[in-house]
Amino acid sequence: MTRTLRSRRGRFLAGLALAAAVAGLVFVLRSSAEQRSWESSEGTVRERLRSGKSFQVKVEYPLPDGSRQVATLAENGPARHPGDRVTVRYDLENGQVADAALADNDQAHRVVGVMLGVVVLGGISVNVLAWAPRRRSRT
Repeated sequence: MTRTLRSRRGRFLAGLALAAAVAGLVFVLRSSAEQRSWESSEGTVRERLRSGKSFQVKVEYPLPDGSRQVATLAENGPARHPGDRVTVRYDLENGQVADAALADNDQAHRVVGVMLGVVVLGGISVNVLAWAPRRRSRT
């Protein structure tokens, strides 16, 4: 195994895998931090929709100008049912909602972040094996 890792192709692939994992981790952390900076509002679940194996909820929530917005959002946390109160985070651009998500969407970011963190640590250890100097045999 370490012999194939020490080849030129093995070192390249180990470095490439590490770079991809780090880029993925950076992307997840940036998007999570960006969503935390959005405004939030309390909303009410109007209906729960099944989409293949996943669920979405249609939520009505107020905007700062007093109007009410209805959006269909991915349900990543616990099951929400009509009438449940939820916190919605939304991003406003020019007075219009550009993007919205349930506030418990952070759980998905944490899970992906931890998984990518483990991959990064594995990638670092594989790169250490691939790039470590070869031991000289003592005879």
